[in-house]
Amino acid sequence: MRFTQEIKRLSLGMLIAFALVALSAAYWTTFGTSSITKRDDNPRNVESETRLRRGMLTDRDNHPLAQTISGDDQIGQRQYLDPAFYSALGYASYRYGVNGAEAAFDPILRGDDLKPALVEQWVNGLLHHPQIGSDVMLSFDSRVQQTAAALMNGRRGAVVVLEVPSGQVLAMLSLPTFDPNTLDDNWSNLTQSPDNPFFNRALQGTYQPGGMLQTPLAAAAILTRQATDAPLADALQPIHLNNTELTCAETPQSTTLSLRQAFAYGCPYPFARLAETMGTDTVQAALDTFQLLERTTLEGFTRIPEGLRPQTLNLTPLNLLETALGQGQLRTTPLQMAVIAAAILNDGNAPVPYTLLATRPPNSSAWEYRTGSTSPIPITTAEVAANLRTWMRDAVSYGAAQDAQRKTFDIGGHVARAYSGKASQVWFIGFAAMGGRRGITVAVVLEDSDDPSLAARIGGAVLASAAHITPP
Repeated sequence: MRFTQEIKRLSLGMLIAFALVALSAAYWTTFGTSSITKRDDNPRNVESETRLRRGMLTDRDNHPLAQTISGDDQIGQRQYLDPAFYSALGYASYRYGVNGAEAAFDPILRGDDLKPALVEQWVNGLLHHPQIGSDVMLSFDSRVQQTAAALMNGRRGAVVVLEVPSGQVLAMLSLPTFDPNTLDDNWSNLTQSPDNPFFNRALQGTYQPGGMLQTPLAAAAILTRQATDAPLADALQPIHLNNTELTCAETPQSTTLSLRQAFAYGCPYPFARLAETMGTDTVQAALDTFQLLERTTLEGFTRIPEGLRPQTLNLTPLNLLETALGQGQLRTTPLQMAVIAAAILNDGNAPVPYTLLATRPPNSSAWEYRTGSTSPIPITTAEVAANLRTWMRDAVSYGAAQDAQRKTFDIGGHVARAYSGKASQVWFIGFAAMGGRRGITVAVVLEDSDDPSLAARIGGAVLASAAHITPP
């Protein structure tokens, strides 16, 4: 009798166990399917990711910059083909995710934006076909990018080059950088490196503008009809701010300069007097109209770090001088300065920069071209922009930016020093006019440097390297 009862209990227990298994299987095959497929440790997902055929990245002339190759095991390996583009392209890694252009256009490169028919989805899943992404053509020009990389020669800093009036980014360089081909092997060393190679200085580097703020101040002076050609004695006087001595980017022979001449030589004293004459409201308006308190972003590169949030600036008589001379709280990025140069060339209208030129779906030979979707932003008048172009041509003709000169090219520019604590950096922004409002602009910043002529030399050579660019 007792034996019979034990058999019944065992049978009941087994029935309950089978019922639980059945209920669990029913749940996971109906309601729980999506949660299983989304788990990072799902072997099917891991296999799918390693076999994914990521689309190719090319430059504007369809030269491959990054591609995925698959070995006999069908595991995809990302290859980066041109060291000059390492900092712009970023990386795509199974372990560490995506960065740079790989992150900006990740859904396109992965093929997540494609909508295959249900039957095609079912067949691909049944036969375990790898997901295939689209190719992406970037606006980068290999000649310009390689020129910038060669001239920087490993120096710390950044270069940004724009086509005007479209706003296409022709080159974007940030140094120091890293080799994404060896990312997995070197990840630990790279993340601990004091050089911070993952930091994109072209887009995220916030620098003291220093004498670069002479440009919006000059615009305000022209707009408010200041006597910009009136001589000012003792124009070479240094300015002392926060234990830092500010002097001309290049020392002229005469100690008497007009404001226009002071701009050419990058002398701070006449602009200090100008700021005091115009007052806080006018200087604040100049910074506002040049969008210097905003953060210029690059279409596709949507993530804005906390340090790049819009700035607030309460301009008072106490901080007027240090702010106007670019040694206050205001910070700017190389991309932002390249856009300002583009606005000056474009009759005062700042183009919105972008890098996505075209996409090519899998198994297609035809590129689908795209254009920038945002209208230019007016930051000054055409008259003021024309005057600024003349002033920048003066700086290249006889002033501190003479090293940017190139025969047969119409180049204008401006150089400046800036100081952050004990460290200094130098800037160059400039343009090469190619008829009408069309041309090329560049921004160069060199960290730990006190040589404005070097920045001008790099900027001029980069502008000349873009002479072959045809209108989009």
